[in-house]
Amino acid sequence: MAAETPDPNTTLPALPLDSPDWVPFDIPHRWLAERTGNPDLAAHDLTKIFAIPPPEGVRTMVRRWPYEDRELLPSSHWTTHYASWDILRSRSRIRVWPARLHNAMGPEGPIHEDVHYTWKPDLMRVWPEMFPSVPAKEVVSVTAPTTTTSSLKPLPLPKSVAKKLRHGGQIDRVYPALQKEFPPHGKTPRTLSAQRCTDRLSNAGHWKAENEEFGLTDPSPDVVGKAMNLLGRTNN
Repeated sequence: MAAETPDPNTTLPALPLDSPDWVPFDIPHRWLAERTGNPDLAAHDLTKIFAIPPPEGVRTMVRRWPYEDRELLPSSHWTTHYASWDILRSRSRIRVWPARLHNAMGPEGPIHEDVHYTWKPDLMRVWPEMFPSVPAKEVVSVTAPTTTTSSLKPLPLPKSVAKKLRHGGQIDRVYPALQKEFPPHGKTPRTLSAQRCTDRLSNAGHWKAENEEFGLTDPSPDVVGKAMNLLGRTNN
């Protein structure tokens, strides 16, 4: 009996499914559509590269409804599903559909409840021009800029605090923001709710640059609340 071929996804180092290096399909699709001149062709090219086993292909991940369950998708998934450019009610987006069998009736609609992501380092290997490095800005003035709360470099956390922290893509973005907004160690007042704290950090622009560069969204109030509790609260 022939040995079963191992899944390449399981033979490579495990990928952190909450890493900010997972980017939505729309980001590579937008880049490819500009170069192919056709959004449908760009979606077709993405499906082809997703179906190639790693390390040559590009790995994908899905967050399933209600978006808490994350799953690394095998390359074989893209032999039975495909990405497609869809125009719905005057709003265009990339969506995933189950592939129809020959002469068979397919489903009535796409798998719109789930959100699909692709691994940025794989994209950079296949298409290095997709994420060009940002050159350092030229210094045009020797005048020291006005120091703001958001520009202060956070101090190292006490070892007793750092030891108990949880780590992951979004929560790791919250710790330095809290330290900058509530120096020196990010301890927030007990009267401050997670939602109000999230709004404050967002309005202060702590995540704006990363969001624009990598296509991310602000951490949720649930994630911010967990970070607040881990860093500690004050009675003020």
